[in-house]
Amino acid sequence: MPVGNRALTRALGITGVLVALYDESSWPYLDRALTLVDQGNASVLLALADLYLGRNADGTYSNETEANYAVNCLDRAVPPDIAAYDQVGAAYAKASPFFGLAEQYSNLPCAYWPVKATGEVGPITADGAPPILLVGGTNDPATPYAWAQSVHQQLAGSVLLTRNGNGHVSYFISSCAETIEDSYLINLKPPADGYTCSS
Repeated sequence: MPVGNRALTRALGITGVLVALYDESSWPYLDRALTLVDQGNASVLLALADLYLGRNADGTYSNETEANYAVNCLDRAVPPDIAAYDQVGAAYAKASPFFGLAEQYSNLPCAYWPVKATGEVGPITADGAPPILLVGGTNDPATPYAWAQSVHQQLAGSVLLTRNGNGHVSYFISSCAETIEDSYLINLKPPADGYTCSS
């Protein structure tokens, strides 16, 4: 869909929706963006995609995407063959008809990253560490709560703080979680395991 001298592509449209799901306070913007798209105006949805991708008004981009790859590509090795990504397409599409196909190739840049991965997928341990506070949001669109539960089950001595509610990064959207996380970071005082906050 044309937007001035640019266009909202399918990929940019999906990105615009994705960024708005991170925080419930963005949902009205997404509602407005989709209403406008339905009326033939894609400017707000494109602006949301630009926000996520770090696009500046002059058409340049921040290095946020590259910085994320620099961190994430070190986490674990990924298949170098594009056929491996092609094979997961159907499963991704089944799991998430809207986002699946857009995400199936998201790790492909790591296959060609110039620095070899130093991490590997496997059991998570931290022997000898003080209690580690894990925080998971029940409706986090980016890092599912099940991941926090899985790490908690693997990490002996960890404490899981649950934030009931929508959004990504519990610290900014729950004063309860913020207070508990501050206490942990400043005083190394975790809450009781299983403590729950609301958004």
